This record gives sequence, C-alpha cells and structure tokens, in this order.
Amino acid sequence: MTDDPRDQGHRGHRLLPLEQAARLLLAEVRPLSGEEFLPLAQAVGRVLARPVALDRPEPPVPRSAMDGYAVRSGDGADPRRLRGAVHAGTPGRAEVGAGEAVAVMTGGTVPAGADAVVPVERARLDGELLRLDEPPEPGRHVRAAGEMGPTGRVLLEPGRRLRPEDLAAAAGCGLDPIPVRPRPRCAVLSTGDEVVPWTERPEPHQVRDGNRLASILQLARAGGEVVLDRHLPDRPEDLRAAAAEALAGGIDLLITIGGVSMGEKDHLPEVFADLGVERLFHGVSVQPGKPVWAGRRGPALVLGLPGNPLSSFVILELLAAPVLRRLGGETGVPELPVFEAGRCLGEAAAKKRPRFLTASLEPSAAGLPGVRPRPQQGSGDWTALAEADALLALPPGARVRPGDPVEFLRLG
Repeated sequence: MTDDPRDQGHRGHRLLPLEQAARLLLAEVRPLSGEEFLPLAQAVGRVLARPVALDRPEPPVPRSAMDGYAVRSGDGADPRRLRGAVHAGTPGRAEVGAGEAVAVMTGGTVPAGADAVVPVERARLDGELLRLDEPPEPGRHVRAAGEMGPTGRVLLEPGRRLRPEDLAAAAGCGLDPIPVRPRPRCAVLSTGDEVVPWTERPEPHQVRDGNRLASILQLARAGGEVVLDRHLPDRPEDLRAAAAEALAGGIDLLITIGGVSMGEKDHLPEVFADLGVERLFHGVSVQPGKPVWAGRRGPALVLGLPGNPLSSFVILELLAAPVLRRLGGETGVPELPVFEAGRCLGEAAAKKRPRFLTASLEPSAAGLPGVRPRPQQGSGDWTALAEADALLALPPGARVRPGDPVEFLRLG
C-alpha cells in the first residue's frame, strides 16, 4: 500500500509508511535462544526448536494397503491354497510359497514370499482354494518397507509453529516430550483515568478496559506469554514506575495502551524518554492507529498503542504479532501479515492513509471469500470487533463496492 507523502504526523513530522515501520521494528528483533521440553499434548502453537525425524523406516516392513490376500504375482491367475491369516498388530511370520495365499488385513505385515495383495472383492473362496478374477500385478496394494521414508528423514524443521497435524507426526516418530523455543515474555499496561476493570459496571463517563484483555489474548495468539498486566491512571509518576518495573523484569516486549497521542494527558513518550527508551518512530500512516509509538531499551522492544479499541487491536495485529513470531524463533515470518484475495460484500472507503476495517468472512459466488465490512462508527467503536474474523485492507483513496476485488487479513 502506498502512502500520501503529504501525510503529517506528530509535531509536523511526516508519518512513517506502514511497511517501513514494520521493517524498522523487525530489524530490532533477535530471536530468543534456548529451548524447553513439553508434552506433545501441550505443544500446539509453540515453535519447534529441533528437527523431528523418523526413528525407523516407515513402514518398517511391507504392509498391506487393503483387506485381501497376499500372493505371489508369478503364479498368475492360477487358484491358490489358502493357508492362514495375518492381522494388523501381529508379527506376520507366515510365508507364502508357490500356489499359496495368506489372508491379510489392512495394515498387516505382508508375509515373506508374497509381492502383491489381491483385494477381497477381486477374489472368491472355493472350498480351500482361492480363485482370482485376474492375474495380480507385482507390488499391487503393498506398502513397501521404507516407502514413506528411511530412518532419519526429517519431517519437521526447526522454526515451525506446531499444529495438531505436526504433533501427530512427532508422535509417530516417538518424540515426546518435544523441544520448543521459549515464548517471548510480554507486559501489557493500559492507561486512562476513564478506564475501569472489564468486570465492573462503568459510570456514564467511564469505559471498561476491554483493550487490555484484547491485547493479552492477541499476544497469546501470536505466541507471547504475558507475565505482567496492569491498568494505570494518567499520572506520569505511576506510568514511570510501572514501565520501569516491566522493563526491569526481563521482558521481551512491553505493550502500552493509550497515552501516546498529543493530548495533555498523553505522557508516555516523555516517560519512555526518561527511562532511556530509544525511540524508533512515533506515528505511522495508517487508519486506525496513527499515533503508535515504538522504541527499544536493551533487549526489550516497546510498542505504545493508541487508546481507541480498533486502533490498538489493528496495530497489535499488524506490527506486534510479526515481532512476537520472530522473537519466538518462527521462520519465514513476513514483515507484515499475509493478506488474501477476496470479494467485497459491502461498501467502504479510505481517505489519504491505508485503512483497515473489521470484517466478516462469508461464502461468495465468485469463488473467493466474501468480505463484509462490520458496521462501525470509528476507531472508538469496540462493538465492531464482535463477530469480526478479518481485517479488510484498503489502500489510500480506495472506494469499494459489492463485488469489487479486495484484500483481507484473516484473524485467528
């Protein structure tokens, strides 16, 4: 997405393009070292620390791919004498000689001497004789030993975020527990005199602290571990003490919410400077989320999110999530999240900055996912997050209508 070069940010500085802000942040990331071992059942979503490889050939012996009869293909279509059966899970010590067949079940060991399996529906028993419909082909319906891979074949490379499918493969290799990278340690500080805990009933002049909860859960979804979270009033001394405590606690990422714009109670840029946080940027050409602040102190990155709910949500998805994924050792993480192609199911527009709208995904007759913008009033409308499963991305000056091609970021 391109940005308007006239777009002005805080104190007259030109706003940083979103792509440049992402590059600056990710250039500061140093993936965490070390590893820990987790039971497979607890490792979904964690990042693999070592390769996962086969500990034996797979399959270790020839196995039947069908319920049927193990035979010698060289005997052609001649009748065979049936002698015994091999079931899955038994050693399968039977041998097949000339003019013989052995019943074998799916997954059972193909007996020595046999080189083909005839499915039950392609044969019939006539007393003790097995009659075939046609001559068997060598290797037919037999999974050869080592067909899926030899000992040492790597199935999963380090840096992969583990899914249930991956962990099933690790179980097949007998790897339990599994080595994973440590999760990045995060702190979340929300600010604002008007904010009360989300469990309380607010007065008309107050709002619930849904931003902090959303940030905690978004960070967890991106692979982070929130070790400190707190709400603070708009008092510089309280903000300074809490930020100092967080930065002294060995965290990798500090997220603050609110207090980074240009109001008289937006104290955090000054607080960060007092604490020796080196500023990377302040202000990004994006809607919502323009006032975002970013910096570093020692090993910790600091991201100051705007206080409006949609602003903080969008910026965390666009900028913080890739940072966490790289910190956690995940490989192949792009600078910005990957956007998909879809068809718009409503009307939406952007002005001079790239705009991101919460949206719902629906089936579309065009073959691409349908993207329906959620009803919303602006960056403060937290109700627009309800039932949203995507962010609709609009370039500067874009206006889209139903049926228009669009790009979207899938959430979750």
